[in-house]
Amino acid sequence: MRARLFLAFALCVAACKGPPADFQPVQDSAKGTPRASVSLNRIIAGRYRAISPSCIGQQYTLNVAPGTAEFPRASGLSMRPEQIVEFRNYQPDVSTNVTSLSSPSPLFSPNLVRPYNVATESGETYSYWRYAFPKPGVYEYFDTNMGSPGRQVVDSYYGTVTYVGESNAPKAVVCVDPPNCQATPECLAGTAPEGTVCCACVSVCCVTDDQCTTDKTCLRGRCVDRETGE
Repeated sequence: MRARLFLAFALCVAACKGPPADFQPVQDSAKGTPRASVSLNRIIAGRYRAISPSCIGQQYTLNVAPGTAEFPRASGLSMRPEQIVEFRNYQPDVSTNVTSLSSPSPLFSPNLVRPYNVATESGETYSYWRYAFPKPGVYEYFDTNMGSPGRQVVDSYYGTVTYVGESNAPKAVVCVDPPNCQATPECLAGTAPEGTVCCACVSVCCVTDDQCTTDKTCLRGRCVDRETGE
């Protein structure tokens, strides 16, 4: 009897300690009007798109004359802190989420499946989640249900499977600039005077190579490394 009481007490103490420090619960959908939306698992013009658009953020033209004080703003949608993006899963019966581990702030959506936040627009039904981006920076995100979580390694003796490296799931970006930021050559080179508020989204989103640094190319709306494509 005493043993049972002790075990119950030990379980109670363990439960009262709460989750581990690195535990990341899913985040509630933000309140407010979204500035932009992202389509997940949507068929657009007869073609399946895992994530569209692949990059949301202000674009800057970098191919300018020497001595130009600031890179001109091109196309793209500027984002500022606390503005909201709505993520829509157009296959609401298929598990889909929005996850970002290395961004300025983490993103952990619930699975966007029925009956969670279901809406219909123009005959298309989707499950949605809204996120207010709290800080400037580049937020790269993916759906953990897509692809594999890295390169598969199989133990030759036990047959157990582990993964190394990064997930090969399709990734996309939301880039947030600080208010009243400057997009100068000095900011890009890292030589701007102390106290300068530099834009975070230079050479991130693009339409043409002119909006990327020389070591990058524009691929599907994002500036990526010419050699690795990352």
